[in-house]
Order: sequence, then C-alpha cells, then structure tokens
Amino acid sequence: MILGAIEGHGYSAGRHDVSDLGALTAHHATAERLIVGIAGAVTIAFALLVLRPSLRTTGGREPVGPWLVALSLPGLDTMSDAFFRLDCRAADAGCTMAEATASWHGKAHIACFVIAALATVAAPFVLAHRMRRIDGWQDLAVPTRIFGALMIVALAVTAATTGTAAQGWTQRGTIVLVALGIVALAWRVLKLERRPARTAVPVGSR
Repeated sequence: MILGAIEGHGYSAGRHDVSDLGALTAHHATAERLIVGIAGAVTIAFALLVLRPSLRTTGGREPVGPWLVALSLPGLDTMSDAFFRLDCRAADAGCTMAEATASWHGKAHIACFVIAALATVAAPFVLAHRMRRIDGWQDLAVPTRIFGALMIVALAVTAATTGTAAQGWTQRGTIVLVALGIVALAWRVLKLERRPARTAVPVGSR
C-alpha cells in the first residue's frame, strides 16, 4: 500500500495492478520484489512444512490441499512476481497488456497467475474435504467452503472491473481476503500446537 502511494508517475493504486509496482519501468521495483518474494516464500514454506503435516491422517495419507495453498495467489503467484516481471506499467504511455507481456518473463508472469488463480479457487474445497476427517479441523470445514465461494465471487468481481478505475481496489480487496484465509489456517495450527496432550490413564486405575 505504501509503495502504491509513493510510486507516482501516473500510477494509481485504485486503477492499476500491484504487479505494476515490480515492472521493469517501476520506480521502486526492488522494494516491491523483496516484499513479494519474501511473502510468497514464507507462504509456500508454511503450506508445505506446517500445514501439510497438520492435515495428515493417522495413516499418514498425504493431503493435497496444502500443495494447492503453496501454488495459490499468496504463494506461487506472489513469489513469482519477484522474478517474472512485466515489461512496463499500465500507467506508462503506450503500455498495453501485449507490450507488458511481450518478453518471456512477462508471459511467465501471466502463466503463474493463471496456475495460482486455479489453485486458489480449488484449495478451500479440497481443504474442507480433508478437514472433515481430521481431529481439530472439523469445525472449519463448512466455513472453509463458504470462504471458497466468497473467493470465487471476489475473483469474478476483480475480473469484471479490469480496465476500470476500480481495478486496483478490487484486486487489493481480493488480496486481503486471500491473506485472511492463510491467517485463519495459521491460527488453527497454532491453536492445535498449544492444545495440551491427552494424558494416558493406566489400566485398572478407574
């Protein structure tokens, strides 16, 4: 938000994408790339190293949901923005989508977004299916499905406002919504980690 406010040179946080802040022509690209690179890497690490073990069944069956979280917009797409940069900002004169994605890294930027968007839509429903079978997660199954529906609506609104004066705001709203989903998962993992272990009762003590 701060970088969007100080970017200047025609950039508007309400009209333009966050990705433009890391474009080759952006004026504070290094700071933006550090922010998204670290945030994406931490999200991926959380999904694979923390969430994945927490959602394993007693038989050790591997959960798919955490992999989708790692591939989602806060994970893969956010981290990839640090490496696969757009060629120009929408605020730059003559910068169309074709111009911004003319290079290989511009095309990779779009490809990562498409993969991440699909993973983001699928993740809540896959996670909810697994949560129903894991102790400590069952109560989050229904809210997670509801969150998935809200996520679809948010992405649809963002797509519908593309090219309008509200494009930047709807995208940022969707970013906040997805981030809150990650926060909710992290909060539940912390809660489970702090839960006191059950003490075994010796046979015949009753």
